[in-house]
Amino acid sequence: MVRTETRAAYREAILDAATRVFGRLGFQDAKMADIAAEAGVAAGTVYNYFKNKEEVFRSILQRTHELVYQRILVHQQLEDPIERMRASTREAFDFLEEHGALFLLYVSIGGGFDWAQKRVEQALMNENHARYLALSHATLREAAARGQIRSDLSVEQLAVFLSGLTDATIFTWVRTGCQPGLRNQADPLIDFFLHGAKAP
Repeated sequence: MVRTETRAAYREAILDAATRVFGRLGFQDAKMADIAAEAGVAAGTVYNYFKNKEEVFRSILQRTHELVYQRILVHQQLEDPIERMRASTREAFDFLEEHGALFLLYVSIGGGFDWAQKRVEQALMNENHARYLALSHATLREAAARGQIRSDLSVEQLAVFLSGLTDATIFTWVRTGCQPGLRNQADPLIDFFLHGAKAP
């Protein structure tokens, strides 16, 4: 019997290889055999872990979400909620820059999965979004309690506004080809969220 640690290592190696293959060939043209060759294993070995390339890609996305979540989680120990907000946004943008090719691939495949697969994908996205939203709500709630942000709007409304600014910044970056410099948008974004477009 293959040890659990060995299985986990094989799975990670396959996901690493698949990330390179998808980046090089694109999702539509990549085949399970390409992933196996990149990983240096037999094609049958890949099928022991994943039933198809859609499942491989979903696993890559889940792993990516977990990595960025853990990196953002580190900043939750910061005492000042505004600094926590800034650091978390910088971290998220840093991560996206590092993995821009993967994010661009995810956006580009759009409707590449069938309906059932897209429902699984949506459930995965909802689960991860809920985790990020919980962190955002906690930070905004604390900032409001300290008088650092307005309290006449609900935490939920504020989170929607912050998320809208963040999403718009990210998708503008994607549309312009994921050029370097996304991280530099983090502080201006938070400043705009806090103070709006009004001149200082």
